[in-house]
Amino acid sequence: DAGDAVGTQLITEIKKALDVPAVAIGGITADNIAQVAKAGADCVAVISAVIGADDVEAAARCLIRKFLNA
Repeated sequence: DAGDAVGTQLITEIKKALDVPAVAIGGITADNIAQVAKAGADCVAVISAVIGADDVEAAARCLIRKFLNA
């Protein structure tokens, strides 16, 4: 168990404090990936939202589009 989610505010705080790439993982879905990107994540690692989809390719393409267009 990875513990409790920390939310997008921590991404913003890390990006302000450190000059390092921020990778977000855990709980990322098509509904919240734009918020993650806007918070400053440089990239994301998504598992359940892709693997759990009926159409894995479509789910991945949707997530990529939403992240890049945020």
